[in-house]
Amino acid sequence: MESNITFPKGFLWGNTISSYQIEKMNDKTNWDLWQKKGHIRDGTSLSILNNMNMNLFNEIIEVSKVSGYNSLSFSFEWAKIYPEMNFINYKKLESYKNFIIKLKKNKIEPIVILNYYTLPIWFEEKGGFSKEKNFKFFIEYVETILNYIGDIVDYYITFFEPDKYIKKTFEEKSFPQSKNNDTEKKDAIIKNFYDLHKDIYFLIKKNNKYSKISFTKNITYDEFDFRKNNLSKYLDFISISYDGNSVYDTSKPVQKDDIGKNINPDVILEYLLKIKSLDKPILILSTGIADENDIYRATFLIKVLTNVYKALKKNVKVFGFHHKTIFDLFEWEYGFSAKYGLYELDYENSKIHIRSSGKIYSNIINNNGIPSYLEKYTQ
Repeated sequence: MESNITFPKGFLWGNTISSYQIEKMNDKTNWDLWQKKGHIRDGTSLSILNNMNMNLFNEIIEVSKVSGYNSLSFSFEWAKIYPEMNFINYKKLESYKNFIIKLKKNKIEPIVILNYYTLPIWFEEKGGFSKEKNFKFFIEYVETILNYIGDIVDYYITFFEPDKYIKKTFEEKSFPQSKNNDTEKKDAIIKNFYDLHKDIYFLIKKNNKYSKISFTKNITYDEFDFRKNNLSKYLDFISISYDGNSVYDTSKPVQKDDIGKNINPDVILEYLLKIKSLDKPILILSTGIADENDIYRATFLIKVLTNVYKALKKNVKVFGFHHKTIFDLFEWEYGFSAKYGLYELDYENSKIHIRSSGKIYSNIINNNGIPSYLEKYTQ
């Protein structure tokens, strides 16, 4: 189908997930304990996955092939690789490596996220990222990964949404709390994220100088800025995310999603134009809305992508777009009540069902643009 809104050749299309969201609990992660203490709003638990007769890593590959996705952002689970401080689970490392090899065999570009919210319990008990002396543990974890996959992965994200992590840990108190989460440590942790990113940047480059490295900022939060602490110097590309926010100052009516967040697709264009001066390639790593009945998701996607196209026309260097997410997954403090999936995941019967928005996203990808019949939704 002809389209007036087309994207550059080689544009990366895909989804973003945390491996924690699709794996069984091992009781070694701070989020495992947080769930068991009853802090999930809908009362659900990731333990639902323990009864599933389905390997979601395999399902991701199959769905990606069928839908035409050519990339995937996913995280390694630190507490699965280092369940104890001095013990490496090589079997888990091998499974991640095999997953990456399968992705590449199917021409799906892997983008590895080194830290996506979760922490090993033993690391948190030592003070986590609040103490500079703990850097060595994260560096050792990354070195272990690089020794296994450093020659087969080209894209890395050091930290996924550390700004959101900070906000929800120290202010909203909806992420796991520990004795290390007092407000006085907030500024120290923010500085440590900047410094540790730089350390990891050089470590990855030493392993493979051609690697492309970034740090994902959720544009709703203000805790991190690409211009501060000389951060942009240590970014090969800019990585941003957006999944709505609680307050947005606008004179226009704003759509709310299932969990009460305001969703405004124009926010992304505003931010892309704001960071144009950094003159870096940009990957929209994760954006989506909680919409169980799939009423607004397709329109949101189309409008966001129209804004990405407008940014490209203004010479903003966007090279990819990843949706949040493929399936309905465990969505952190919201549990399973927040439905972000292009596919509905039936946990009880171990089945997946594509939503209408999933079909539309696939159609856009296969056209590398917004087909003419959908352009009426771009306004």
